[in-house]
Amino acid sequence: MKRAMSNVDVAAVTEELQALVGAFVGKAYQISSDMIRLTLQAPGIGKAELLMEAGRRVHLTERGREASRTPPQFPVVLRSHLSGGRIASIQQHELDRVMEIAVERAGERRVLIVELFPKGDIALLDGDGRIILPLRPMVGGGRRMLSGEPYVYHEGQIDPRYVSHDELSKILESTDAELVRALARNLNMGGVYGEEVCLRAEVEKTRPASGLDDEEVGRVHAALGEVFQPKEIKPEIVYEGEAPLDVVPSPLMIYKGQRRQQFESLSQALDQFFVEKVEKPKASPIDRRLEIQKRAIEEFEVLEKESVRAGEFIYEHYPEIEALLATLKAARDKGLSYTEIWERIRESNLPQAKAISSMDYKGEVHLVLDSQELDISAELSVPQNAQRYYDKAKEMLRKREGAKAALETTLKLKEGGATPARRRSDPQRRRKRKARWYERFRWFNSSDGFLVIGGRDSDGNEEIFAKYLEKRDLALHTDAPGAPLTVIKAGGEEVPESTILEAAQFAVSYSTLWKGGLAAGDCYLVGGDQVTKTPESGEFLRKGAFVIRGERRYLRDVPLGIAVGIADDMLIGGPTSAIRGRADPVVEVEPGEYNADDLAKRIYRAWGEKFKDRRELKALAPVDGIVSFLPPGGSREKG
Repeated sequence: MKRAMSNVDVAAVTEELQALVGAFVGKAYQISSDMIRLTLQAPGIGKAELLMEAGRRVHLTERGREASRTPPQFPVVLRSHLSGGRIASIQQHELDRVMEIAVERAGERRVLIVELFPKGDIALLDGDGRIILPLRPMVGGGRRMLSGEPYVYHEGQIDPRYVSHDELSKILESTDAELVRALARNLNMGGVYGEEVCLRAEVEKTRPASGLDDEEVGRVHAALGEVFQPKEIKPEIVYEGEAPLDVVPSPLMIYKGQRRQQFESLSQALDQFFVEKVEKPKASPIDRRLEIQKRAIEEFEVLEKESVRAGEFIYEHYPEIEALLATLKAARDKGLSYTEIWERIRESNLPQAKAISSMDYKGEVHLVLDSQELDISAELSVPQNAQRYYDKAKEMLRKREGAKAALETTLKLKEGGATPARRRSDPQRRRKRKARWYERFRWFNSSDGFLVIGGRDSDGNEEIFAKYLEKRDLALHTDAPGAPLTVIKAGGEEVPESTILEAAQFAVSYSTLWKGGLAAGDCYLVGGDQVTKTPESGEFLRKGAFVIRGERRYLRDVPLGIAVGIADDMLIGGPTSAIRGRADPVVEVEPGEYNADDLAKRIYRAWGEKFKDRRELKALAPVDGIVSFLPPGGSREKG
């Protein structure tokens, strides 16, 4: 099933939304963490609502959607800058999955950017193209979506609507790929539209692109015009059996014979196709646990298959990836840093450079080959890069088997008639539970069963170093001050990558990076024997500070975020992946506008609806207990 609008969809809906030019902007509402609704008053139309979902869709909607009573920061900023203004223009940036909505008010111009590609965002820009506020601040992958930063568009590709016959002929002659892959790779189209062009041109899609004669190139050129510049828009949803498969602005030949549903407008088709999950009646705690565990099993299975496919894809494109890695190695041998190499690549016309979407200073490269997105390391060989994905697949398989075992335990629990709620309501059991030694620190148990602890302050850091950090443990910290000394109690065992990543998220989330409102941050990993309190000669260490000897392994762009919930008659908190599968109820938290006390009270009130006896909730999760798991600085519930 289609996950997001294509660039062809964006072009068609942009044309359809021209009816909104001149409309007055009303209020903005935030429906979820990714979704914004904008009310409009348009001449000749009347009241209208524009729905924007980052990384997925933008269209008019007639469906009612409930927004939060207390609007978050982003819709408040939109109201302050846009309400009462007129829409001056709506356009697509080149043929990219980016829509620009320009609004003029009191002589000032603001532009609302809606990105519809994977990991896309929504951002409000000022008249100089600088970001006033993004919906989701983020740093990484060569992007800086932060307030005050200039908005940078992705590198453009050749527009299939305007490519000439001669240009097309040169593009096809210069590649040894199959026709459908050559079109998708060089002319900014997905696999579906590449196959559609081949079908309309009556040229076999697996033909070598360089082997087409001039008459066949002419047919392909004519097909590009038919597909990307249709004479009329006839939106429809295409079904595979009973399930919706695709939504398209005009009928496609590749879907001939399949059931279709036609619509008067593309907005109506998109509004029906991209339906949010229907709110289900509240289930019992044990049923909710079963649902969470089943969903986790499905997600692990999907990730396992995707990782295997990625590994196979690398071997299928062995020559291309090997040539790309060789190019990067040659540049490194000349003494260039990866940052310098990336700057040159962005301005290069080399065939290998076209596949690179982004690259960080460590040589982590994001590729787009044949519409497939892929991450590889310039420091590794082709087989080693493939092995990274195979290792990830094994890890997902291991987690899936663990989740299945947990599911079986829960099913037996349900058959026996006991529920988590009944176990929690046993006051005798709660009275018997004593606080463990690590509960005076920040702590959590990883998905793999490793205890991770961190200091709440400089005193806590000192105590962890003096009493609990062993040579066989692993330690994490950020370069920025004000972070917990995070220790993975390894016990001499090999620590899985999943636990390291969870501990990294724990370290950055409880650091001063949270106060800065960042979406991601960096930290480093060392062995317990590398941490010391002995400074260099003539230096002084302040309380809570340490010296690291030897090499550090840096973990870059680790996302900030934690979860807090109730599990096994106690309040727990930490990285989302370590908490969500174990706790019920549970809430995810991200940097935001509420102080710790206010957010804890909101969480407590929300959980109060799940407990018949408030005394039980107060015993398990008092407000000050919830506060103890929240990072320092402003926070909010993740939508």
